[in-house]
Amino acid sequence: MDHEEYDQYTREDNNYIPAADDKLIRRRGRLKLIGAFAAGFAACIAVFAVLLYAADLGRIIPTEDYEFYDDLSEKYGKYYVIMEMIENDPLATKTPEGITDESLKELVAGLGDPYAEYFTPEEYEEFARRFRGDYVGIGILVAEREDGLFVEQVYEDGPAYGAGMEAGDEIVRVDGVTPTGIDDAVSRMTGEAGTKVTVTVSRAGEELDLTMKRASINLDSVAYAVSEDDPEVGYIRLVTFADDSDDEFKDAVKELEKKGCDKFILDLRDNGGGLTDVSIEIADYLLPKCRIMTEVTKDGSETVYSSDQKSADLDLVVLVNENTASASEILTAALKENGAATVIGTRTYGKGVTQITRRFSDGSAIKLTETEYLTPKRNHVNEIGIEPDIEADDDDILGAALEALSR
Repeated sequence: MDHEEYDQYTREDNNYIPAADDKLIRRRGRLKLIGAFAAGFAACIAVFAVLLYAADLGRIIPTEDYEFYDDLSEKYGKYYVIMEMIENDPLATKTPEGITDESLKELVAGLGDPYAEYFTPEEYEEFARRFRGDYVGIGILVAEREDGLFVEQVYEDGPAYGAGMEAGDEIVRVDGVTPTGIDDAVSRMTGEAGTKVTVTVSRAGEELDLTMKRASINLDSVAYAVSEDDPEVGYIRLVTFADDSDDEFKDAVKELEKKGCDKFILDLRDNGGGLTDVSIEIADYLLPKCRIMTEVTKDGSETVYSSDQKSADLDLVVLVNENTASASEILTAALKENGAATVIGTRTYGKGVTQITRRFSDGSAIKLTETEYLTPKRNHVNEIGIEPDIEADDDDILGAALEALSR
């Protein structure tokens, strides 16, 4: 595990505007004296540090680094000493295996945090690619429910489509391994382009082994169109919250307004979340000055996120279902509780926590839950979800949306 070092210094550019050349010369002379003194002082410090090191009297390091290594020694120093002694044992015929990727995966999997995950360098690269809007995989949208993992959408021309996978299939195993959750399943299905993966699905009580080759998948996170039933209504579907989803969303609104739309449907069904900052940015775009959400850490400290005064001020309805989760719920709650949109559909998933991902110098990474978030009115979402203003199933939801916009 590496320890990140942070630059403690900033540099400012100063513009000197002398009134006359002689003043400039004197100022340069003073600067030279100051520079010479600073150089001499730095040299003395360097010599002092070298002498301390040579005499084994200590070293000059930043306080932050010292505290890090002191804590590391206190917590894990015994393990290090034991491993060093074992390596020097002339009678030892076996050396214990060090900390492996598998042992770290087991450690993280046993935390009780369903969203925690350890990534190998290869797994992390695929994980990160999903938030850049491109990845190597099989071309499906997966949803996690109480009774398992299910295929919500199969993208045409993707490997899964060619292998015969269908929306509604339950994912049972990936390459013979039962996934621990949605992130684990996606990690196992992604990989190097051209490599094979076998996904076992359950369909109508029968298990099917579908083998396919992974391929590069490029997906737009935003799709939009003018409603066929009402030319004044623009329909925008937000599939995920990736790097540029906020800009794509704003562009979609502008394009639909050019086509004469002054009412909007935002479809967040089956959107399992993504980047929290992107959802906050979209909320800020849609809302006037108000609270968007509050993040609460384990020690009780809070961070409040608010929008500025500017607002797109759209006549808006939001569509949700049981797979609307995480960043989607942040946006839904912000719009609902600030009176900026009518929410239509079924109760959302209830993932009211956010994760932080830290990447290490070898390319591996860990994802852990960092905060719980509260809605603008300080309601909890985790394991509760958000109740829609108007109940509607998928068969009736678009009709209900058009009716709500016509009022």
